[in-house]
Amino acid sequence: MKLHKRVLLVASVLLSAATACKQTSTDSASSQDTLPTIEDTMSKEQKELVDFKFFFTLANLPSPMELINDIYKNEVPFNSDLLNSTDHEEKYTSAYKKSVNYGIYGIDMAYAAFYGQNQDLLSYYSTTKALAEKMNVQETFDRYTESFQKNSDNQDSLVRMIDKAYAETDNYLRNNGRYMTAAHVLAGAIIEVQHLSIALMKEQERTPGNAAIFEKIFNQRMYLDNLVNLFKEFEKDPDSGKLLKDLQELQAAFNAVKSADELTKDRLTNLLVTVDKVRNRMTN
Repeated sequence: MKLHKRVLLVASVLLSAATACKQTSTDSASSQDTLPTIEDTMSKEQKELVDFKFFFTLANLPSPMELINDIYKNEVPFNSDLLNSTDHEEKYTSAYKKSVNYGIYGIDMAYAAFYGQNQDLLSYYSTTKALAEKMNVQETFDRYTESFQKNSDNQDSLVRMIDKAYAETDNYLRNNGRYMTAAHVLAGAIIEVQHLSIALMKEQERTPGNAAIFEKIFNQRMYLDNLVNLFKEFEKDPDSGKLLKDLQELQAAFNAVKSADELTKDRLTNLLVTVDKVRNRMTN
């Protein structure tokens, strides 16, 4: 099964609504894209630079979701305790919390899909749908997931749905320039992949069969480098500025590991502490 390069942005299905039109809402306090943002003060040249940095973050790098797929193929047991509880969704009221946790919940939904955990899968589907309604993009969510429940036991069909959604997300980013919202979703998705992959693999013995997984965990530093570079464009935004500092701290922790061979259980445990420090600030 070949995964689309944009699979890491599972939760950003909903953002593609903006390819058809700008989001509008009578309740601006609850709308992700009608809130004034730092992007509104950017020049055309600044937006072009951010556009380049955003897509460079994804260019020439393997999808982080390949990690989850590889872990699944190596028969590492499913662990629902690692997921962000769906009970938390109601407390995400700010634009920032909605977008980063949209990224997190989407990865959790994909993780459940890979493992065929239908009860968890449908729970995260319902939670993401509820968040879509709060973000005023439920129409697109419904359009791309109308057959979700019918195909919940068909992994290939679910991945094809996700594939289509990411092509639409690309259109959203190109046509509407909502880079900060998309960057928050992306950061949430990447941090969740790191949280899941490190937590799952730190208890596994290294073998020739799973060595590539440790290599991919090590290479997650490239995503962090690109995210740090991207978020420097948004550091005047209070939430983005705090996230930038968190990402820089995590970047330093990854840079302390010089090769994949150094990813011992102790090293992975230390990395997980820093990853989860960032994640906890997103989810709490």
